[in-house]
Amino acid sequence: MRLFAGLALLLVLAGIVPAQGAEQKQYVFAVLPQRPPVTMHTNWRPFLDQLERETGLTFKLKLYETMNQFEAELKQGVPDFTFATPFQLMVIHKTQNYRPLVRGSHQLAGMLIVRNDSPYKELRDLNNHEIAYVGSRNVCSLALRNQLYQQHIKLNLNEIFVGSSSNVYKTVLLGKTAAGTVLNVDFDAQPVDVKAKLRILMKTPYLAPHSIAAHPRIPANAQQAVAEAVLRMAEKPETTALLKPVQLGKPVVSNYERDYQSLENMDYEALVKGM
Repeated sequence: MRLFAGLALLLVLAGIVPAQGAEQKQYVFAVLPQRPPVTMHTNWRPFLDQLERETGLTFKLKLYETMNQFEAELKQGVPDFTFATPFQLMVIHKTQNYRPLVRGSHQLAGMLIVRNDSPYKELRDLNNHEIAYVGSRNVCSLALRNQLYQQHIKLNLNEIFVGSSSNVYKTVLLGKTAAGTVLNVDFDAQPVDVKAKLRILMKTPYLAPHSIAAHPRIPANAQQAVAEAVLRMAEKPETTALLKPVQLGKPVVSNYERDYQSLENMDYEALVKGM
């Protein structure tokens, strides 16, 4: 009995298990808006429920209607934990010192696609034409815009925001826009007949994907508990299925210097200004 009591005391002191009668700290877990809130809740709540079981912590899922709302709270340091894009992680690390904890193992790249039978062979052929983006701050959009900026390529592009990758494919295939941007992981998942009708005009360098990150006010042991729990979930058949819907397939430990620091060379605010 003394052994069990001593173990329980250690867990309480470590912050993993609350003391009896003490109010459990509820951590705000904010997720960027990628789909309608109902879909986001369906994807994320089961994952967070399992994360609670794995860690003994409690999480309040916070979802947003717009990216502006999400980024405004990130800049103020409101969320305790967050799941954000590589570019957003770079910004909030610099401004709020959020620390990335764990991410999926896949690498991301923005792709500029055109119809296979289109006359556009080079980037300059798209000058003064329309290009379809998912949204103003999506990774595929920013990766492409940043690459053009880094290479000093100036094109007059009429940017159309269509809301989803599926809409990008539709607008390009129907000839409503000359080109569109999508992520490599999304393009690779398309049916063979869809990919056969498209041609990749440009592909950006790879970058590390979205990550779970924690605000520095969160105790180090709680941060570690979250990262280790996600890694454990990937090892168990009954929980690994929860990771794919939240883009954490085959998770690995995140490292800011290795994964995201190179993005500091971009001017994020300038790229999204007016978008």
